[in-house]
Amino acid sequence: MEIVSHLIPTVGRASEPMLLMPVGDIQWIGNPKGVALKMLQRHIEWGVAHNAYFIGMGDYIDTFSPSNRQRLNSAALYDSALEHLDNAAEALVEDIFQKALAPSKGRWLGLLEGHHYHKFRDGTTTDQLLADKLGAPFLGTSAYVRLLFQRSGPKGTRGSVLIWCHHGVGGGITVGAPLNKLAHVVRGFEADIYLMGHFTSKDGKPLDRIEPVYPHKAPPRLVHRTKLMVCTGGFMKSYVPNSMDGRTPRGNYVEQKMLMPASLGGPLVRISPRWRQEDGAELWLPDLSVEL
Repeated sequence: MEIVSHLIPTVGRASEPMLLMPVGDIQWIGNPKGVALKMLQRHIEWGVAHNAYFIGMGDYIDTFSPSNRQRLNSAALYDSALEHLDNAAEALVEDIFQKALAPSKGRWLGLLEGHHYHKFRDGTTTDQLLADKLGAPFLGTSAYVRLLFQRSGPKGTRGSVLIWCHHGVGGGITVGAPLNKLAHVVRGFEADIYLMGHFTSKDGKPLDRIEPVYPHKAPPRLVHRTKLMVCTGGFMKSYVPNSMDGRTPRGNYVEQKMLMPASLGGPLVRISPRWRQEDGAELWLPDLSVEL
């Protein structure tokens, strides 16, 4: 599990919200018919224009699933064939980078590993390659991402927001399945925001809590905090009109398995830094909200 921190400068006791946009489950294969490419382009452009930060949620290109990689490894292919696969996978990464993601370079808090990726002969993966192109840390399977908000001034204090994130795993056909998966995580991992992809479902659930705080040189008190569970959508289309498999009308695996339609797009998380003076104590009480 990776643990990374990012310093987010802010000013005064209140500041404009930091915008966080999780992006994943694109599964780009080079064919725009199966991916909401224009929506992804607009999504990234809007985020860049509004100074948003991004987190990669996995499954950026659609090359090999875990079972596909297992079969490929057992095929004992010649080096020339493996080199050809490496080149094709690298070209897919470059393609989706140039077509949609390049404007956001330098604004990524990190990229998670998904299920669909290619492993190069040197042991690295297409997910790592995309992270390098975007100037972002590679977060692996799961990660804690801590956001530190620094107040201005010589004695500026810091507040933090902790994000737990994972590409996701498993399945479920009920409306509440993705959030139920995250609800189990909340029991075992402390965080302010929980992010999960994989289900291509856009869901957000606030969790309200009462916590005691013990300020320095001030009486203890109770404060209200809101945590967020967020399922991060995706850009791979599920039911495509006139979908063909060669010369045969046939839908993709989502349609064949009669799964729920994908929730195209991604959520927007707002993190508003807030310090409050109360009875001589300075309290860090950020506001968290999600828009779907």
